[in-house]
Formats: sequence, C-alpha cells, structure tokens
Amino acid sequence: MVALQGAAQSMPETGKTIAELLGDIREGFANVMADHPLVTVALLAPVGIAFLLYGFRLYRWLVVIAYVGIGVVAGMAAALYLNFSQPAGIMIGAIILGVLAWPLHRVAWGVLGGVLFAGIFVEVAYMMDIRATMPLFLVGAVAFVAGIALTVLLLKPLIVVITSLVGATFVALGVLSLTRWWPALGGPVERVIDVRPYIPVVIVLVLAAVGSLLQLVDTGASRKKKKKKKKSADDE
Repeated sequence: MVALQGAAQSMPETGKTIAELLGDIREGFANVMADHPLVTVALLAPVGIAFLLYGFRLYRWLVVIAYVGIGVVAGMAAALYLNFSQPAGIMIGAIILGVLAWPLHRVAWGVLGGVLFAGIFVEVAYMMDIRATMPLFLVGAVAFVAGIALTVLLLKPLIVVITSLVGATFVALGVLSLTRWWPALGGPVERVIDVRPYIPVVIVLVLAAVGSLLQLVDTGASRKKKKKKKKSADDE
C-alpha cells in the first residue's frame, strides 16, 4: 500500500501516523489473543459462526461494523490533521458513519465496493509509476464507479462470499487462540503453522466455502417459503 503509506507519512507530526496507529491496534489485538485466549474465543467464535451460517441475513450489521471501523480511521486522521483529541475524533467518526450506514446500508455497501476497487486500481497504477495527480484521479474515479456497479449487481453472491470469509476468519482466529490456552496442543499447532504457513489460509477458505453453501441453501429455502406464503395469500 505504497500510496497510503506516503499519505500517512505526509500527515502533520502532531502524534502517531495512521499506519503507526493501525499497527498499535493490530499489536494490541495480538496481545489480547495471546494473554486472554478464552475471552478471544468467546468474542470471535459466536460472531464468526453467525456470519458463516446467516451472513446474508446479517450483512447489514457487517456494513455497520465496517463503517464504524472506517469512522475510527477517519476520526484518527481528522484528529491528527486538525490537532484535537484523538479519542474524541474516533468516537465522532465511528458514531456518525455507523449511524448513517444502518438506514443507508445498500448505498453504503456499494460505496464499500467502489472504494475497494478504487484503492486497488490506484495502488496498481502507482506501482506502474503513474504518479501524476490527474491520471491517478481518473483511474480512481472510473474504478470507483465500476466497483459500485459490480457490487450492487452482484449483491447476493458478494455478500454470501464476504460474510463467509469474515465468519471463517473469526472462527479460525478463535480456535487458534484457544490452542494457546492448551499448551500441549498449542505447541504442535504453532510448529505445524511455522513449517506450513498456508494451513490457516486453507482452513479459512474451506470454512468459507462450507459457509457459502449453507447460506445459499438457507436463502433458497427462505425464498421458497416467501413464495408459498404469497401464493397462499393470493389464493385466499
């Protein structure tokens, strides 16, 4: 993420950069996983299972959580740039974007896709030595519009896949954290992962595939029930 790192480094030196703050968040989460594995499992496993099995029904909550996270980052950036309290900036950003995302979940979902596409294509353009402002802006604008269109058109399959991946990641992190609580199991697991670091990725992908199939079956059954109810109501 060269472009983002450059933007982060250009922020005023009134505190930590966004990259450093995000690094602190990741480090803090890793420390919680290491020091409190049971708490980590209790938090991650139920949420992960819920998204694996019922992600399409719960996707609005996922959108809200995503925008709360974006609000946290935006609040940090605003606090750094305007030189005011970071906790206040985090709270204001998280609350405003989280509250707006609930009623505007479809728009928010499309914007997420647009931002993701724009970020990817701008980063690729930057790595291809396209550094001028106008070409980068045009690449980002086109990718943003295309991302919104694709995200809205492929609403259901994208929601199913993304919520399954999120749920699988949460479950995998929870289980791996639990192995730390049981050293007899945790030691061998860590050694296996050190030798074959791709194993957690494979586990997440397998869980996500199972979750996607279960969600498709669940949404298909729900649609049939709705059609039956509608037909019964029309007959009456």
